[in-house]
Amino acid sequence: MFFQFQVFLYSLIFFVILEFLSSDWAGSGLVFLSVNSQWLAGIIFIALSIYFYQIAKRISRRVSMTPMPLVFTASSMGMLYFVQSEKQENLLIILASVAYYFIHLAFYRLRHCHKDQTALGIIAAGSLATVFVFYASSYGIYLNFAIGLWLLMFVLAIVTTLISFQYFWLISENKQNVLNYSLVLGLVMAEIVWVLNFWPFGYLTTGVINLIFYYVFWDLVQCHFRSALSKRRVIVNMVFFGFLVALVLSSTRWLPVV
Repeated sequence: MFFQFQVFLYSLIFFVILEFLSSDWAGSGLVFLSVNSQWLAGIIFIALSIYFYQIAKRISRRVSMTPMPLVFTASSMGMLYFVQSEKQENLLIILASVAYYFIHLAFYRLRHCHKDQTALGIIAAGSLATVFVFYASSYGIYLNFAIGLWLLMFVLAIVTTLISFQYFWLISENKQNVLNYSLVLGLVMAEIVWVLNFWPFGYLTTGVINLIFYYVFWDLVQCHFRSALSKRRVIVNMVFFGFLVALVLSSTRWLPVV
C-alpha cells in the first residue's frame, strides 16, 4: 500500500507551507523579522517545529522516529533561502513534498509491521535524502552568515548521529553497537566537513561530496549490521566513491579563493 490519506494530507500541508515560504513577500517578511524581531522569528520557528514534531509523532507513534522527519522539514525550508531560480524552487518543493510523503508513509507502515522491508528500504533512502538537504542547507548557512566552523561541525555531528542511529536502530538488535557506530559516523563526518571547508566549492557541491562520503561509510555499517560485509563490498564502495567524487569535481564550478 503506497497511499495513505492522512499522510497525503500532511504532505499537502507541507507543500503549501513551502510554497508560502518561497513567495517573495513571505521571504521579505521573514528576512525583516530575522533582522528586526529575532524573538518573533524564533517563536515562529519553534511553533513550526512543534507542529511538525506532533505530526511525526502522530504518524509513527514513537518519539524515537521523529528526528528524521524534523531534520528533513527544517533543512528543506532552509534550502529555499539559497535557491535563486523560480523553476528550481518549484522543483525543490515538489521533490521535498514527495520525499516527505514517503518518509512518513514508511514510518506509518512500520507502525503496523516493524519488519516491513519495503518501509525499511524507503527509510534508508529517506536517511540519505535527509542527510543531503541537511548538509547542503547547513553549509549554505555557514557560508552566508557569521557562524563559527566549530558550531557547524558540532551540529553536523549531532544530526548525523541522530539520523544514523534512527535507521540502524531498526535493523539491529544490538543497541549499544548502534549507538557506538552512529557516534563514530557523526564524528567522522564532522572531520570531513572541516576538511571540505578549505575546498573552493559552493554549498550544493559540498553537500553532494558530503553525501558521497556519508553513503560509503553508512553502507559499510549497515552491511555489518546485516552480516553482509565482505572485502568485495568494501572494494566496490571505494571504486564507487572515487568515481562519483571525480565526476562531481570535474563538473562543478570552482570558486575563486579570496
